[in-house]
Amino acid sequence: MRVSDAARYKTVNAALQRIAADHAKASREASTGQRVNRPSDDPQAAAELVRLRHAGSKIDAHIETLRYATSDLEQSEAALAAASDLFVRARELAMQGGNGALDASGRSLLAEQVRALEQELVGIANQQGARGHLFAGSKTDAVPFASNGAFSGDGVDHVVDVGAGATSASASGALAFTASGGRDVFTDLAQLRTALAADDSAGISASLDGLEASRKQIEQERGKSGLSLEKLRAADQVLEQGRVDVARASERVGAADAFEAFSKLTSLSGAFERAIAVSKQMLDLGSRWR
Repeated sequence: MRVSDAARYKTVNAALQRIAADHAKASREASTGQRVNRPSDDPQAAAELVRLRHAGSKIDAHIETLRYATSDLEQSEAALAAASDLFVRARELAMQGGNGALDASGRSLLAEQVRALEQELVGIANQQGARGHLFAGSKTDAVPFASNGAFSGDGVDHVVDVGAGATSASASGALAFTASGGRDVFTDLAQLRTALAADDSAGISASLDGLEASRKQIEQERGKSGLSLEKLRAADQVLEQGRVDVARASERVGAADAFEAFSKLTSLSGAFERAIAVSKQMLDLGSRWR
């Protein structure tokens, strides 16, 4: 029995659609380099790619947060180094002021230099980073130190979630500069300035121990910041490797083999052209049978 034109057309059309779909899929693989471009390409692989993309997004978010924190802590460590150097300079001025050959006028000039150091120290302690004032604790939106050194921040530590626990990511202004750390470093500077201005040799000499204690207090907090920085940098390396691992896993799951993809596309292109030619012959033949 002769096959009807409608049935023949349906058969030919179905064959062309199958080859066209395969050709389109191969074309996507060749152009995107991805074997899985839509869930229907490979449902199991597509689900795994979704999971990997989610993991990659979490890692990216952790890295971004970590690098902001690292930048702030690096700035804090540098500020503490500058504050420590400032106290070295203050001790030098105290030593000069303690020289018995210096008169009241000379000590008065040294007192003005110490006043400048006090102002410089306030500027250091009020520095801002990406997340606000570096030494304010949790009160990052407000200036933590007044011009006389009075502290209005707190001792709350900033921590960063790096995916495997929390890591400290701040230097404490309270411990570095106030009596919470043992000494009020601003008071030590002010006492030196007062003794110099008053031409008080005994007071000048008495200030030396306090100045050194303040410097050590600042250095202690600087050392803690350095340790925290090492932890943050190590965490960054781990997260960066995690990002590389996720990218590699995604490539294994969803990437197409370039040579195979283009070979398949070339083959299907030829098959598609042949199928069109055969289909045309079949439909022409059907037309002659009528």
